[in-house]
Amino acid sequence: MPFQTDQPFPTDQPFQTGQPHHSHPSALSTVADRRGRAVALARPAALTGPARLLVAVLAALATLAATVLLGVGGAAPAQAHDRIISSDPVDGAQLDAAPAALTMTFNTEPLAVEPQVVVTDTAGTVVAQGSPTIEGTSVTFPWPAELTGDTYTVAWRVVSSDGHPIEGTFAFAVAAAPEPAPTTATDEPAVVTPSATEDTTEATTSAGPEETDAPDDEARSIMPLLVGIGVLAAAAVVVALLIVRRRRQQD
Repeated sequence: MPFQTDQPFPTDQPFQTGQPHHSHPSALSTVADRRGRAVALARPAALTGPARLLVAVLAALATLAATVLLGVGGAAPAQAHDRIISSDPVDGAQLDAAPAALTMTFNTEPLAVEPQVVVTDTAGTVVAQGSPTIEGTSVTFPWPAELTGDTYTVAWRVVSSDGHPIEGTFAFAVAAAPEPAPTTATDEPAVVTPSATEDTTEATTSAGPEETDAPDDEARSIMPLLVGIGVLAAAAVVVALLIVRRRRQQD
């Protein structure tokens, strides 16, 4: 049969050789349009040099900022108020004689805003109350000498340095006062020598409000770090935008 030359050769079809066609990697990829023609599409160029370094710096800054913010957010509720760190007498003390005064020590200086101390006996009767004296981190309340021979509960209330009221209680026992010695036949007064001395046993800490709060200075001390991170992050973003813009102009 003679060779037909009046038919157009299908030049728009790929030449079939019987072997699989392997494409080579390129910055351009091709797709077919509605008419079957190949259309080249530009692939995004991979980040190299300064751009890749900038992306790594931005990722590190974001991780550091998130870590600091999470740490501050978790610590803030625990840094709200002051706390009592010791008392004299200590909670649960057994004294042979009445103390001269009550002393409570706090981690920071309370505000001199209506501090209050209320003392009750085992029957719940208020036997002493008043405003203690604040000197630095110490709060002192004079103890009535006649209060002996019972267990007493001390309820205190002060205003912490951040303006929030805090309160707590502690208790201790005082032995009964010794009876006075009888007078002689000549009515000369006898010298009474106390046979008991004040118990010197002390504990390092006393019962107080179950707060684990710390001063606000710790939260304020990390503010410069947060500001520095914010400035570095803003600068990195500006540099990134400039690099991307320059790459687009070059393309």
